[in-house]
Amino acid sequence: MSDIDIKIAVVEDSTDDLNNCLSLLNRYSKEKNTSFDIQTFASGDAFLMRFKSQYDFIILDINLSAMNGIDVARKIREKDEEVIIMFATNLAKYATNGYEVDAIDFVLKPLSYASFYLRLERVMKKLGKKNDNFIVVPNEGGFNKIETNNILYVEVISHDIIFHLKDNQELTTSGTLKKFEEQLKNHWFIRCNSCYLVNAHNIKRVEKLDIQLANDEIIAISHPKKKGFMESFKKYIMEEGN
Repeated sequence: MSDIDIKIAVVEDSTDDLNNCLSLLNRYSKEKNTSFDIQTFASGDAFLMRFKSQYDFIILDINLSAMNGIDVARKIREKDEEVIIMFATNLAKYATNGYEVDAIDFVLKPLSYASFYLRLERVMKKLGKKNDNFIVVPNEGGFNKIETNNILYVEVISHDIIFHLKDNQELTTSGTLKKFEEQLKNHWFIRCNSCYLVNAHNIKRVEKLDIQLANDEIIAISHPKKKGFMESFKKYIMEEGN
């Protein structure tokens, strides 16, 4: 078996549809040698009572009898902005409502393996990227696992490396900026001067030698680093489309 353990919740009030979904998930897991940890719920209320952001992927029936799937998804997003949601529905017109809760996709009932397989491939690809989007930062008591998109910039002061985060928190560890630059280079972190490594995803504006970040903080580009920074930032714009 693979060492991947994907935690999945299936919220479905039809026994036939639930059994079909579980059968397709089981078939996929065997074909892909991937381990699924699946929990099932017969209602949105039952699911929400247990939900604590513990799942990687949620399959939601839109047409639940009490609280419909869209309302359940809204409640999910109040607690968890990252979990992957996919809707199952009898009518395609209802699935368009999934955009407001950032659902990855929808699949029509009765589920067929061909269409379900393609959607699961999208989910697995996104989960793979999600797992890559973290960096482990040592601290005195152990380590912190930080989502890279939550980092505004990394700063070095003497021998301290300071991670400045979106929620106004700071995490400090020891090391060199060069070491973390190497770890973060594939996540669009760009050196803008000798002290700062900035996350291009969280840049709002660049003007002359100033970088305005998503939290409106301004950090400086040094003259020696300007050319290299601008080349890397332009490449980011072209490849990421932001």
